[in-house]
Amino acid sequence: MPLYEFQDDRGEIHQFQMTMEEFDRRVVDDEITLSNGEKARYYYNPRGMSTVPANYPMVSYAAGVHPGQIKQQMDYLRQHGCGQVNHTSDGDPIFEDKHQRRRVCEALGLFDRNGGYNDPMPKNRTANVRKMR
Repeated sequence: MPLYEFQDDRGEIHQFQMTMEEFDRRVVDDEITLSNGEKARYYYNPRGMSTVPANYPMVSYAAGVHPGQIKQQMDYLRQHGCGQVNHTSDGDPIFEDKHQRRRVCEALGLFDRNGGYNDPMPKNRTANVRKMR
């Protein structure tokens, strides 16, 4: 479900997660009525997208470790330039943004099979291809 941002007269940004149908119903001439009755205009940031993607923070089960190995993995990731990576009590890392996700996955040798541009990808694609006779 998309995340939309609106800016009121004071400059505050209000975020709404709603379906496209709900957006068409609630937004008239790029304005939405807030719960206090004020109007807010649809906010276009310089990149044309939401400043806070709806899918972060993201918990990764695939990059997780046994709870007893959390400290060891945190030290390993810090040594490989990933900074502070928080984990759940089950040992699953919590990615705060797409850049952290990419750095961590590359440090662990993981990749996204359905990835798009700038997602973690395998380093040697020919290793996964069978030789044809």
